[in-house]
Amino acid sequence: MKSWKFKILLPVILLTSLVLSKYILFDFPISTGKRVGNLVKISKKGKLIKTWEGTIDEGSGDKLTTYFSVENDKIAQELYDYEGKSVVIYYEEYIVGWPQDTNYNVTAWNPKEGNVLSNDSEVVSTSAHKLLSKTLFCSLLGALYSNQELYQNVKNHLKENNLFLFNQIDKCNE
Repeated sequence: MKSWKFKILLPVILLTSLVLSKYILFDFPISTGKRVGNLVKISKKGKLIKTWEGTIDEGSGDKLTTYFSVENDKIAQELYDYEGKSVVIYYEEYIVGWPQDTNYNVTAWNPKEGNVLSNDSEVVSTSAHKLLSKTLFCSLLGALYSNQELYQNVKNHLKENNLFLFNQIDKCNE
């Protein structure tokens, strides 16, 4: 016959072990830091549990691409609206990142201050870069407008795959 101490002590030890394991694996950051680069994408994805997942390009090559997750919906939406621009993300790294795809969780972010570098490494002011991007995008849409079927297909594709660009369509008529 088991003693009453064993019947009480075993569940307490098991429960304490489970809580401690959960804290160490999921809630205790093993590192914190920041990354600077171009925000390539951020999207909400998942089959059962939807999470915000993103990619930041810190240069050229696979080793300079960082994949991250965002738990805070407000931060994720701000980053979503800033897609395609240079950012500084501040993160915490965990041993296990479940239910996210990565172990890196973004806790804060800022737009990268200063200038944007073009492909041939000339410094271009941010406002000139925005104007050039808008002009090129609107010119592309204008060229597609003569073929209404193609134009609508492109708009539908952007609506499904890149809401940032889709929202820029209205700004072409300003």
